[in-house]
Amino acid sequence: MIAKAKAIAHGSRAIEYALRESKKGSLVASNLVQNETPGAIYNEFLELQECNTRCRNKFIRIEIGIAPGDEKKLGEEDLAGICREFSSRFGFENHQWIGCIHRDTEHLHMHMIVNRIGIDQRVYDTSFISKRAGKIAESISRELGLTIANQVKRKSKYRPEVMGFERILAKTLICKAAGEVLSGHPTSLQEFTAMMKKHDIAVQQAVNKKGNTYGLRFTGHNQTFKASQIGKEFGYRTLLNTFKENREILSQDSGHLNKQEQSQGKSVRNAILSGIAYISGPRQLLRENDSRISEEERKRKQNLKKKRRYGPKF
Repeated sequence: MIAKAKAIAHGSRAIEYALRESKKGSLVASNLVQNETPGAIYNEFLELQECNTRCRNKFIRIEIGIAPGDEKKLGEEDLAGICREFSSRFGFENHQWIGCIHRDTEHLHMHMIVNRIGIDQRVYDTSFISKRAGKIAESISRELGLTIANQVKRKSKYRPEVMGFERILAKTLICKAAGEVLSGHPTSLQEFTAMMKKHDIAVQQAVNKKGNTYGLRFTGHNQTFKASQIGKEFGYRTLLNTFKENREILSQDSGHLNKQEQSQGKSVRNAILSGIAYISGPRQLLRENDSRISEEERKRKQNLKKKRRYGPKF
C-alpha cells in the first residue's frame, strides 16, 4: 500500500471527483457527515469553514493505492477500515471526511477528502503531511500483512524494467543527434526543435492542465524518451539556460566585432589624416618661410629709403 496527502483549496471539485459514478466506485466511509451527494457534503464542509477566513487551503486530499496482489484480499469493509485507521492515526476524529474507492484504473485505489477545519474550529497542521501519509501506509501494511510500497516494482511508460536492443539503439542515436545539434549553439527551443527535425527526431513539449510546459519528450526511431533519459543537459530548464547563454555569447561576439570594425576605421582615418598632414606640412613651412623672407625684404627696402632721405649731402 502507498499513500500521499496534500492540502488543497478546490474542495468542491475534489469531492465531486471522489464521488463520480464513472470511477466505478462508491462511498465506503465517512465521519461527521450526514449527506451522500457531492453538493450537500460540500455545503456541510462550508458551514464549519465559515468560522475561519484566514486559512486558504481548507481541504485535505489523501490518495491511497493498493498493490495489485492485495486487491483480492480486501473487501469494501476492509477498505473502509483502512480509511478509519488513517483517520485515527492522522487525528481526524474532530474533522469531517469521506472515503471513496475507485476501480476505473488498472489498480484499486481510494480517495479521502478531509475538512481541515475541525468541529472545535481549529485548523489542522499539514506540515510534512505527505511524508506522514507514507509512514502511516507502511505501518498499516505491516500490520495487515499487505505489500509495502518500497517493495512494489513500478513500471514507467518511458523506462521499462528491461530495455530491449531496439530501445537502447534508439536512445543512443537520439542522444548523438541531440549532442550534435546542441554543439551548433542554438539560441531558442524553436531553433533546437527545427534542427532536431532534420535528424527525423520530434521534440514535444509536455504541458500541464494550465498550459505551462514542464518538460520535453524526444520521439525518434519508433521510440519515445523523456528528456532526462537522454541526458541531464537536455532537460527543459537546462536547455532554456543554455539557449540564454548562447544568445549572450552571440551578442558579446557581435559587439566585439563592431568595436573592432570601429577601431579599424578609426585607425584608417588617423592614417589618412597623418598622410595629409605629412604632405601639407612642407608646403605650410614654405609658405611660412616665404612670408618671413618677404617681411625681411620689406624692412630692408624701408631702411634704404631712410638712408637716402637723411644721408649726407654732397
